[in-house]
Amino acid sequence: MGSKLVNTCILSGRIRRPLWIPTRCIRLSQNKRCLATHAEHSEAIPQSDSGKERVVILGSGWGGYTLSRKLSPNSFSPLVISPRSYFVFTPLLTDTAGGSLDFSNIVEPVRDPNAKVDFIQAAARAVNLEKKTILCESTVVKSGVTESPRTHEHEREWEEGPESVSTQPAQAARKWEQGDFFEIPYDKLVIAVGAVSKTFNTPGVRHNAMFFKDIGDARRVKRRVRECFELAVLPTTTPELRKWLLHFAIVGAGPTGTELAASLRDFIYKDMVRLYPALKGLPRITLYDVAPKVLSMFDESLSRYAMETMKKEGIDIKTSHHVQELRWGEPGTEPPHEMDPKKCLTLVTKEEGEVGVGMCVWVTGNAMNKFVSQSLQDVKPFPTASAVMKDGSNPEQNDTWRIKKAPKVGALLVDGHLRVQLESNTGQTAVLQDVFALGDNAMPEPGAPPATAQATNQEAKWLAARLNNGDLGRSPPFSFHNMGTMAYIGDANALMQFPSDDDKPPKYLTGRMAWFFWNSAYLTMSISWRNKLRIAFRWLLNNIFGRDVSRY
Repeated sequence: MGSKLVNTCILSGRIRRPLWIPTRCIRLSQNKRCLATHAEHSEAIPQSDSGKERVVILGSGWGGYTLSRKLSPNSFSPLVISPRSYFVFTPLLTDTAGGSLDFSNIVEPVRDPNAKVDFIQAAARAVNLEKKTILCESTVVKSGVTESPRTHEHEREWEEGPESVSTQPAQAARKWEQGDFFEIPYDKLVIAVGAVSKTFNTPGVRHNAMFFKDIGDARRVKRRVRECFELAVLPTTTPELRKWLLHFAIVGAGPTGTELAASLRDFIYKDMVRLYPALKGLPRITLYDVAPKVLSMFDESLSRYAMETMKKEGIDIKTSHHVQELRWGEPGTEPPHEMDPKKCLTLVTKEEGEVGVGMCVWVTGNAMNKFVSQSLQDVKPFPTASAVMKDGSNPEQNDTWRIKKAPKVGALLVDGHLRVQLESNTGQTAVLQDVFALGDNAMPEPGAPPATAQATNQEAKWLAARLNNGDLGRSPPFSFHNMGTMAYIGDANALMQFPSDDDKPPKYLTGRMAWFFWNSAYLTMSISWRNKLRIAFRWLLNNIFGRDVSRY
């Protein structure tokens, strides 16, 4: 049965353990439009989608959510497939970890009665480019879909699933978490699944660090901060352990790491210390990075200003530091070092050696998730109905084809119109006319924009406009328009750098004025009016009553 299943359900991409797939998947795969009826009669789309092109969008982040809302409902029937049933306004994710906003303030549900968008809560497992179908696994009752995985890649089949189990791989511990498998047909496919945190295979980081990609990650960080304070005031806690528990480390001094350090600084020094007066002077925050400066995308003068300001605010800046290991247990103790959240962790750097920390948040960069890195690989057979050779020739019958990816990074290497490309073993290139990719999991060949929400948002709007107008083939390639860069650096101070020509010095704002623009910009960019009002009201309440210090 296993071989029949692989041949029937998956012609491009692969499932590492096909025996997971129920027998009924075989019957489903024999009908190309096996779930068309379900999608047509979804409550999210009252009217029939007959006569409209079905655009299946994988992912509900900046790319997938924006595209689904911008597509014309008169021409297209958008269907979002994502393990998460919500969109997160990531620029304000650090504010939720720092208690400045409720988690619900930055979340938008994908299901919306006012949007002509259908939704299925599932994770894509494979794509059949010839049949134009996607093999999916439902994630409605699967744990681990709202936060970054804290298990090694070889310990889990996919990115979603249970953690901290003794049975390997992790999914084998709880059989009920294996979702149902089904196929979804598409007319056009958009891959916007995003990326996962990159650990550079640093020992202990994947299991012991906290990450910062989703709403569950922010909740973990906020809870751990409160946890460390409560542990520090226990009568049984030694003065040395108390000092380590109240040391919070952030690895990665890009915009996310810097803003998280600043938000935690405000939360701890202005609110938490009031609740724990006996601990005054003990908490400290350290920002680590292998680069010689923070916020490397900013001008040299702004980066220097950020470092000087944050140091004055009490944040330790440790640039040019190389993290070698992260483990549980106090510095200097002998192994075994078993996980014990009642104690501290030890962060080992090449420059300082062992340092005790109560929490380590890892925000160093992006890596491709398993769907992109493993499922989107070889293509068998060549999709003649969808792919067009780049040089106008006919594909060689004996060539072996695979999805074209960027070297080292592994992102989908798309053309200037965000279309996914194929490459053969003989060096030929073909362009898929009905499969697109955008966001952190894609890299345009003419020149990749920065891996920011601003760039992904522009890609989604550009692609939606081209599809709505029907001028994709005639339009110029996508071009990123830099609208400026902002970063919060703590104590109502921020940086704002305006775009400028390469031969001219950049224009910028710093301090309180930049912080005012930072607040105004993100408040304006928030999606729904409901959340705009909730964010503004919450910021007002913070000035009157302080931040939310609850632990849950």
